[in-house]
Amino acid sequence: MNNYDVPHEGIELDLIDLSQLNQSKESKGIGRTRVDPLDHRVFVKSLFAKIENDQSFLTFSRQISDVNKILSLKYSSASDIANVILMDVALTSKLLILVNSSFYGQFSNKGITNISEAMIILGTEEIKLAAASLKIYELMRSIASIQILKEKTIKGLLRSIIAKQVAMDQGYKDIEAIQISAMLYDFGEYLVALYAPDRFISIEIVKTEFDLSREKASKSILGVTYSQLGRVIAQKWRLPQEIIDTMRPVNKPKHPSAGLSTKELHQYVCLYANDICEIKYENGEKNKSKKIVQISSAYKGIFDIPSSKTAELLRKSWEKIVRHASLLQINLNTDNLS
Repeated sequence: MNNYDVPHEGIELDLIDLSQLNQSKESKGIGRTRVDPLDHRVFVKSLFAKIENDQSFLTFSRQISDVNKILSLKYSSASDIANVILMDVALTSKLLILVNSSFYGQFSNKGITNISEAMIILGTEEIKLAAASLKIYELMRSIASIQILKEKTIKGLLRSIIAKQVAMDQGYKDIEAIQISAMLYDFGEYLVALYAPDRFISIEIVKTEFDLSREKASKSILGVTYSQLGRVIAQKWRLPQEIIDTMRPVNKPKHPSAGLSTKELHQYVCLYANDICEIKYENGEKNKSKKIVQISSAYKGIFDIPSSKTAELLRKSWEKIVRHASLLQINLNTDNLS
């Protein structure tokens, strides 16, 4: 019997034995959703063909190389990083508006006037991370043609804000890997909703009918998990390996206080941020408090974040998005995200 929540170690699809991925829990009736193993490979190839034939997504992929340039400049000078950011005029303009807003706080009456000054005041790493995150958000927003994709784009942004704050509070290094990984955490699901809506609907039905996690439900229908698809794309984009590793989902350990690796801790930050976002999008006001307490309890021994802090993280992170809806081009009225 498979553990559907644990992804395969390799993420290159050619290395995945698809014939082993569609075993299901017959006792629950999941066998009705099974497809011949060869169909899984056909589906994945057809998904990639649609991506490669989509001009909007090709533009997305090309521009991700700009994000990669920003993220790869770990030991470069501030001027080198500034020059890469300045190549994108639209990004530079939005970034300056963002750093002068209450998103970061007001630093002077005249404001921050250029990227170099922003790096001096906020720090090179902060500006590099802000630029990369804003770029990915803009690219995802530009191809979000239906409501579910718009929602996932905003959820990714919310998740990244929460993950960054948790990583900072916990004193973790590699905050950029954690924040970008959190933003792209459900990117495989985003792709299936965009290019294979019929499969996406089938997964949602199975998830609800059999009370499965998204990873279990997607594997039962597609033969690969949402996470695997997302990480394959991240690998094809040549995003840093620490980002790809942090995107990998993990199960909550039974004894979390037992030594966790740095990579595992980063993965738990993303999972925690995702769990909090689920409260925002899937729970009514009545159930929010109860769910917040459950989440805080589930991560006891990993972060030990009290429920009051969890609630504050969700509230303050969402308030940032609401306050900057115009800059981020979010229509809170029509998008039904308030």
